[in-house]
Amino acid sequence: MSHRKTSPGTSAPMLTVIAIVWNALAWGLVMPHPGTAEWFKGLAVLAGMGIAAGALLLWFGRLRGTGVTLHLSQDPVPHGVPTRATFNLTRPLKAQAWTLLATIDSPDEDLSGFGSVWERKFVASPVPMLVAGELMVQSVTAEFTLPTDLPSTQNDFWYVSLVLQGENDVWPFEIATRPATSGATGLDSGHDAWDASQPATDAPPQPSSLPAPDTGSRLPSPARVRSGLRWVRRGAFAMSLGVVGWVAWSWLMPMWSSDAQPEDWPVMTMSEDSVAVDDASVAGVERARGVDETDASWRLSTRVRTPEFGVLLSNWLLDDGHLRAHLQGQAQVNRGELRMRIQQLALAPASACKPAVNCRVESIRLVLSQAASDGTTATLAQSEPLPWVVDLAKDPVALRSDGIFQLTLPQSLAGDQDVRLQLVVQTANADGHSTFLLSDDTTYASNGNYMGLQLALRAAGPAGDNVMDPCDRVGSLGEAVRAHCEGQVQFRLDSNAFSGRKELDAALIDAIKHYNSAAVGPLLKAGASPNAVDPGQRSISALILATSGDQQEVRAALIKAGAKV
Repeated sequence: MSHRKTSPGTSAPMLTVIAIVWNALAWGLVMPHPGTAEWFKGLAVLAGMGIAAGALLLWFGRLRGTGVTLHLSQDPVPHGVPTRATFNLTRPLKAQAWTLLATIDSPDEDLSGFGSVWERKFVASPVPMLVAGELMVQSVTAEFTLPTDLPSTQNDFWYVSLVLQGENDVWPFEIATRPATSGATGLDSGHDAWDASQPATDAPPQPSSLPAPDTGSRLPSPARVRSGLRWVRRGAFAMSLGVVGWVAWSWLMPMWSSDAQPEDWPVMTMSEDSVAVDDASVAGVERARGVDETDASWRLSTRVRTPEFGVLLSNWLLDDGHLRAHLQGQAQVNRGELRMRIQQLALAPASACKPAVNCRVESIRLVLSQAASDGTTATLAQSEPLPWVVDLAKDPVALRSDGIFQLTLPQSLAGDQDVRLQLVVQTANADGHSTFLLSDDTTYASNGNYMGLQLALRAAGPAGDNVMDPCDRVGSLGEAVRAHCEGQVQFRLDSNAFSGRKELDAALIDAIKHYNSAAVGPLLKAGASPNAVDPGQRSISALILATSGDQQEVRAALIKAGAKV
């Protein structure tokens, strides 16, 4: 991962040094010298004042927290390969909509200027945080892909820029790229070449609810801005050398005359100290990692003592198995041991039991699993089986309100991975052989507030630990609803980070299926229809789901909002 800083992070100190040196030369040597032209003195003073004013503006911006640090998952960035960019703000800003603009610029044919040959907008996802009771943003992430059939920045005449755009702020970055072919990336070069030749306005719309930046007030191309800044810096450097040379000539010329005495020669010693930037000190995370590769800021220690927290595991309203289960309990972690007390557990067959179908329950157990990026699931810990003999063919609904699960947890858990508790039911088939109702492609009774364990571990961690909020990894409104991440749900609703009414309706159905009653009210207030239907089963409405799940508060809220009874 690469680490870069942009203005006013590093530009302010650099420009401050230039301003001090320039003004020291102008006022200490140029102004007192009687042989210097007045127009040159005035020009030197004005230039010094301009540089000083620029440095003050940069420092003011830095104090306001407008500096941004860019972290790239790959540097140089390869063409045609998805790359994650993480922008860390110096200080938190209020919640707003963000986009990422990627541009490729090249010189005109006559080398008289720069023009944009490709640009594309990408969705940028803010990472919210709570500051003094108010939702703020200090980190923004986005994934972008550069076209395969355009030259890289290894050609000195090509410039690639990333521009982070908020509602009121714009931060440009220049990045380095390396070439890649369509054969190496698996992309269709003709399609990419066609996309690269089209104007940005012809690009297909991205699936984002974030408003597009105002094209009427667009800033000049970042490459043009950088090119102009380069010439300004070169001009300032040349003028500095000119001032030093002029002063040196003015001072030394009289000493070279025959009238000058050797002992009157001034001695000037100049040194340059380089300033090194420690990239390792720049904080950043890379979220796309495997099971065994998790950034330290996402590791959650289990060697803590947490207060009791609620656990909800359910697939009661989901058609993902031939048995339905709904478990509510209270859990606590004490120095690596998870202990969960059952408060209410209900089991029922999804359909009528038949002789060939396993409906004879023998035992239940609790499993902690972690899903990998390739779709496989690894078991991290599991409890001893808890005996529970019941025949669901005779008793359609089995209820239980006692029992304790106990698991020995690993040293730490990955907060940026799909780590969740699962309820596994052991049954006996018609021959009396036991079988576990758990397979690689079926998540059984693992929906609900499955981030409750991670949130409790983070809250109980040592004070001062820089551990990321596990809810920050959710990627959509629906995922935040399913994970019971209420802060993320409210943040996305407040910032309009959803595609429209259809996504709100789907999120409302998810909230009922996953027993997230706290999200129902905000979703209805944001515009979700109380008559929303299940996208997979159009005949099932939100009210039917709430009634089937015995969610009386949700049912009352839907009827109050206008649901058809």
